[in-house]
Amino acid sequence: MARSLIRVNLELDSIFVHDEGDGWGNAEPYLWTVFFKVDGHTVSVTDSLTLSGPPTIETTPGSHGNLGTTDADEGDTIIIPSGIGEWETILKPIPTPSSISSLVEDFGGMIGVVAVLMEEDNVSDDGAEAGHQALNQAVQDAIQQIINTRNITNQDVSEEEIAAFEDSIQSEVEDAIKDQQNFFENLWSWINPDDTIGTKVWTFKHDDLDPSTVINFSHRWKNEGDWEIFGHLSSSVLCPANSLSNFFSSIGSSGSSEKSAKSESSEMSSPFTAQTALLKVEKSHCENPPVDLEPLHKFRDGDYQKMPGLAKWFKLAERHTARLLYMLVTNKELRDSAYALLKWAPEMVQNLEAPVSNEHLDHAQRILVELTKQRSRNARIDASRTLDVLPLMRDKTTGEAMNILDQIQPARHPNTAGDPCLRVQSKLKKKLTKKDGPKDKPACE
Repeated sequence: MARSLIRVNLELDSIFVHDEGDGWGNAEPYLWTVFFKVDGHTVSVTDSLTLSGPPTIETTPGSHGNLGTTDADEGDTIIIPSGIGEWETILKPIPTPSSISSLVEDFGGMIGVVAVLMEEDNVSDDGAEAGHQALNQAVQDAIQQIINTRNITNQDVSEEEIAAFEDSIQSEVEDAIKDQQNFFENLWSWINPDDTIGTKVWTFKHDDLDPSTVINFSHRWKNEGDWEIFGHLSSSVLCPANSLSNFFSSIGSSGSSEKSAKSESSEMSSPFTAQTALLKVEKSHCENPPVDLEPLHKFRDGDYQKMPGLAKWFKLAERHTARLLYMLVTNKELRDSAYALLKWAPEMVQNLEAPVSNEHLDHAQRILVELTKQRSRNARIDASRTLDVLPLMRDKTTGEAMNILDQIQPARHPNTAGDPCLRVQSKLKKKLTKKDGPKDKPACE
């Protein structure tokens, strides 16, 4: 069976300082990250059943000071900025040539991230950034080399390859720093160079992420002190309803789902237990009957096509489904709300004349409010825009609510399609009224 397109949200969340390792002073850590994927967007299978094409590389900004702190001490928690620690993307199966597609199925892709934690000493800012750029190129070259050596019988990346990859990074970074700095800067940094606390590469295979998965991971470096980095990955199929259905079916089948909540490390530090320990969902909270999604599929192929404006709101839901799954694993109240909405949706689309349930609007609001608290700027903005229009759904029938969404575009100050003067302002501070004006033309407040 062909593999699915899956949406992936990969995040490095925080760093815990067990020991800053900088003597009497405080440490000045900075973090380099490079996200990457090998998938069908850029890579294909040749007629000889080898892979061809470049990887997708997502670099991140900054060197010295990019964690927003120059004063890390024992016991501190450093929240990694989303611009450094987060990547949202779609993982696409790697297609086989049409000539053999009936005999050989598509290849599964992979996604991953490289993290290099550094501590600032005497390397110049320009030298550090040169090392950063060398890291970006080293990741590009290493992933390309892996692609060039894959075939139908050798699709996975071995632990030995990852170890060799990590070992090569430090020398390339050091050489780039020396080449960038002048003689006196090199002499000064030689006396006390920036310290490489550690390098770690995480990779995740397509088949381990489909259909819906939440994975927590961490790594601890006992070098130049004692540091631990934490992150998580969540994945989902593109359709939000299918993704939620997969999620609830999985966690409902056992006390804790290995597919829905698993962790790479069993040695989680106590300050992070609630956030990054192995996430298990109590069976008593998850025994929900399966939801029949067929009415939603019929609606998608029917009335939904008559309201093209709905698609833009649906895209927002698709965009954050993987993130939502992680939120559901960690928050029972949100889990209950999500299941209530999933159960209600097929009933809703079968009776467009029925009133919109305030109870279910409250469930939607609960989820959206939590999205506004996420590190991701996109999640916060999209959730805020949706919260602005949610009150307009109250006291409406389902059909009327859908018509409103069909006309209002998801934007900071969304216009309705039928009246360019009618706007829904942020936090609903603006009332939808008319002032005196020409009788044949509505006036804006």
